[in-house]
Amino acid sequence: MNINKTEKDDLNAVISLKITAEDYEPKVDKELKEYRKNAQIKGFRSGKAPMGLIKKMVGNQIVVQEIDKLVSESLTNFLIDEKLNIMGQPLPSEEQQQIDLENEKEHEFLFDIALAPDISLTIDEKISVPYYRIKIDDKLTEEEIEKHKKQFAKAEQSDTVGDNSYVKGNVVQTDTQGNKIEEGIFSEDTMISTEVIKDEKEKAKFTGAGIKDAVNFDIKKAFPNNTEIAGILKIDKEKVDEIEPNFQFVISEITNYIPAEINQELFDKVYGKDSVKSEEGYREKIKSNFEKVYKDESDYRFGIDAKDILLEKANLELPGEFLKRWLKATDREEKINDEILEKEYPIFEKDTQWQLIKGHIAKEQDFKVTDEELRTESRKFTEAQFMQYGLPLYSLPEEQMASFIDKNLEKEEDRSRFAERAIENKVIYFVKDQVKLKKKTISLDDFKKLYEQSESK
Repeated sequence: MNINKTEKDDLNAVISLKITAEDYEPKVDKELKEYRKNAQIKGFRSGKAPMGLIKKMVGNQIVVQEIDKLVSESLTNFLIDEKLNIMGQPLPSEEQQQIDLENEKEHEFLFDIALAPDISLTIDEKISVPYYRIKIDDKLTEEEIEKHKKQFAKAEQSDTVGDNSYVKGNVVQTDTQGNKIEEGIFSEDTMISTEVIKDEKEKAKFTGAGIKDAVNFDIKKAFPNNTEIAGILKIDKEKVDEIEPNFQFVISEITNYIPAEINQELFDKVYGKDSVKSEEGYREKIKSNFEKVYKDESDYRFGIDAKDILLEKANLELPGEFLKRWLKATDREEKINDEILEKEYPIFEKDTQWQLIKGHIAKEQDFKVTDEELRTESRKFTEAQFMQYGLPLYSLPEEQMASFIDKNLEKEEDRSRFAERAIENKVIYFVKDQVKLKKKTISLDDFKKLYEQSESK
């Protein structure tokens, strides 16, 4: 057996693997004998069938099986022994000739491989990266307080619809004169919030109405979103465009929500019992939470900008044609066609370039991930899930949090995902410590615009 590598250019090479019958025949003979021992063939006792018959039945199949094993093992060992930093996986070469197992005793297998580019990147203060600090002003604090007051508002039954009432009743379809349409759309016990009615004229039709009153309104002006209308009328979203907009709402129940007062009861509901004991402390807590959240947001944005700058500085060239072939070859669901590949490849290329840079920095700095760091990432994941569903973290006892953390770490794929996040964080924090930060304090609105500007590029 003979194996060697021929470089086509800096990023592409061909591995040639030549094998002869002597390399695989001993294993083929062994497998044939094992098969013969257990073969149940009509006319012969178990294990006594002629070897010629066995070879005729399964000989070629076993030859192919053993050649595949030999080629795969030899190729893997060669890549390890040569310490080749390849991208993707070896692919059968486009220069591969037809293999004739029956008439030839020597076979050559060719594999195309892609070599990762060399990375030469110095990370120091010569590199400048923007670092945005979000200004926490009184407006943000007041908006957060209003959210808390609404979140813990008290429900009270009312006889009159207000600006922020929840109204329950039956919805019936009408003509332009407000007359009910026979066999028209009818939705029973529907609830709407007057606060979310988009058109002020339509909202005014509800304001001041009472129990058993019938309000004629234009549902498409009141709720421009087809999903909202489908929910109110209890019909398929696809049918909304077909219907006329005239409807009548017959009120059966009115609920007004009285915003919570700023007092100890609210403090306890928001942050847990006795965590905050004064309005001043409450406002400071809000500000402190914003500072933590926006620090994370600032670091996240720094990571985006740092990646872009390092990608530009490293200027890595990738073996694009090979990688496109590899993506299609490994697409088991066959979803990737040429059109999708051309559209999505630039995103894949940028992500791959960053993975190479990240791996290069992590290797140079000898970054490792500890069990405690894995648990930290698992905790962040759990907290994010709670926040996504609007659940306060204080409602989760520490022992239950520990249980969630342990559960998240049971699967190897999840552990790998958390480890990858931890390494990425280490790399970003390392870069942040080494480069020059162009610090700038901006408003939350301007901070959001940074993402809009990125998307428009």
